[in-house]
Amino acid sequence: MEKHPVMPAPEAFKLLGGNNKMSVIDIRSEGEYEKAHFANTINIPILSDSHRHDVGLAYKIEGSEAAKALGHKLVSGDYKEELIHRWCESINSYPQQPALIFCWRGGLRSRLAQDWIYQNGCDVFRVDSGYKGLRCEALKALDNPTPFIVLSGMTGSGKTRLIHKLRDFVDLEGLAKHRGSAFGSHFGESQPQQATFENKLAQDLYQVCQNYVLEDESPNIGRCHLPDSFYARMVSAPMVMIETPSRLRAFEIYQEYIQIPFANGMHLRDLEQSFLQNIEKIRNKLGGLECDKIKSLLIKAFKIDTLDECGIDTHLDWIERLLTHYYDKQYLYSLSLKSRKTLFKGCWKDCLDFLKGWRNE
Repeated sequence: MEKHPVMPAPEAFKLLGGNNKMSVIDIRSEGEYEKAHFANTINIPILSDSHRHDVGLAYKIEGSEAAKALGHKLVSGDYKEELIHRWCESINSYPQQPALIFCWRGGLRSRLAQDWIYQNGCDVFRVDSGYKGLRCEALKALDNPTPFIVLSGMTGSGKTRLIHKLRDFVDLEGLAKHRGSAFGSHFGESQPQQATFENKLAQDLYQVCQNYVLEDESPNIGRCHLPDSFYARMVSAPMVMIETPSRLRAFEIYQEYIQIPFANGMHLRDLEQSFLQNIEKIRNKLGGLECDKIKSLLIKAFKIDTLDECGIDTHLDWIERLLTHYYDKQYLYSLSLKSRKTLFKGCWKDCLDFLKGWRNE
């Protein structure tokens, strides 16, 4: 096998974290990729899950040579030609950029794939140490003590909307594909596995400058857990706090979780059932009588089939009550446990102006 170019894992991670449009091919099996991968990579496995099972079994029973022989037999003929075609097609989609390919440890699988790709006239760098090396770089990025600012505010303050107006920010909820409230628990798609979430976070952290902004969160965002060292820095990081009256926050919630989904084709009855189920999940924390009261107001609101001015007011009633009787109390308690320096307090617009000005100082 000829020697072909190898890229060290730190350099490869920089390219992955730099939001570069390039071909990055992860040739591990579908199962390996699903368990943990990096954003902006494509999975074109040299061995499928079933192939890996058979090769692993051969290795245990007959040894390494038999396993290699079986692997070559499985990846041959039309199957091999189709693989090479797909790899080269991905590489050629970004002809001006370097292409990367890797397996678990940068070993036999990626060496074979790289050799076959070169034999078919395409250039590709093999990542030294493979996924394992890239993962090591990601963990280093997560431990980087670059200073940041936490944007805080009670539920419905428009924190996510604000950070997306800034140049340097990290959207933790977006990375976790989860909204941690009874209003909307997810993004309509499954949450990533823990290692994938951490890898995405590391890639985003590489792209931002110091004093970037992220939204205040608890350690768990759905099933995704913020790395302990990273969350420890969040607890003591300086804070900017949005102060918004509860009625305005209720309207923010109404727009995001009722008006927009309805405009996008979601039925009001489906929204109603989703809210009722999510509120029921917090009955013990909310209290039985208060839970029943809020659900009664919610049902009354959804009896109005239109979202005109009258319908909006009835929705704001149950939303505001849920905010003031549950989420605000949770927020204030959580805030009391953190030792943060408050850099600024104000309305949404003033907080935005402050953070933009802070970045330019």
